[in-house]
Amino acid sequence: MSGSININECVYNPLFVKFNEYFRSKGFFSYNLQFPSFHNFKNGSDTIDHSILNDINSIISLDASTFKQGLFEEEQNYNLVVAEGGSLPKKRYKAFSIYAVTFNRNNILSVTLRLGVISSGNKIEYDNLNNYNIDLISGKRIKLEEVFNPNVNYFQIINNYINYKIRQNKELYYENTVINIPYDQSFYITDKGLVIYFGLDQIAPTGFGFPKFLISFGRFADYINPRFLCGPQMPDMEPRFRY
Repeated sequence: MSGSININECVYNPLFVKFNEYFRSKGFFSYNLQFPSFHNFKNGSDTIDHSILNDINSIISLDASTFKQGLFEEEQNYNLVVAEGGSLPKKRYKAFSIYAVTFNRNNILSVTLRLGVISSGNKIEYDNLNNYNIDLISGKRIKLEEVFNPNVNYFQIINNYINYKIRQNKELYYENTVINIPYDQSFYITDKGLVIYFGLDQIAPTGFGFPKFLISFGRFADYINPRFLCGPQMPDMEPRFRY
């Protein structure tokens, strides 16, 4: 596929997204894993490099499989110790995964994969949100800085905006929370904008879920790499930010 993109257009990637699901229940361990795989359309005139798609599919599948196997071993070890000690009841483990394809245009693919564990009493003991932001031309992971135009101080833009949003709802977050994102900050991409997110209990109580902040492409259009801008950007209720 040609690497050139008309920045005034928004071209869907010529990909077939396959739904994969594996589930089983045995003893005190069960799982229901859902994750995507990506494939070229048969006889399509435009195709994505097969090796790139194979790498993406392998990474996502391996993450789900490794997660399941690790939880199975934990369940076996825990219940073996409990059974021998006899002081505590055995614990059930239910592993699950849920995915979303959040951006699939302009040779860019963004996917989230939520991996979680529910134990006895419907208690969520583990919950993590993985992201896969891939350049389908190079096959490389997209870095946060690449979402922005060259020479843009994206750290300042993101930190200032998130801290501004936190100040608007201080009661939702831990006291004195101030954000300074790291170089490897978690994010994913949507048609509306860049979503910066944090883990459970990182900046807010677990019951809040994953704290997410939308860096709107409409509001921050002056700083965004045009490759990520798809279609007319709808005006936001808040004014555009300039730094």
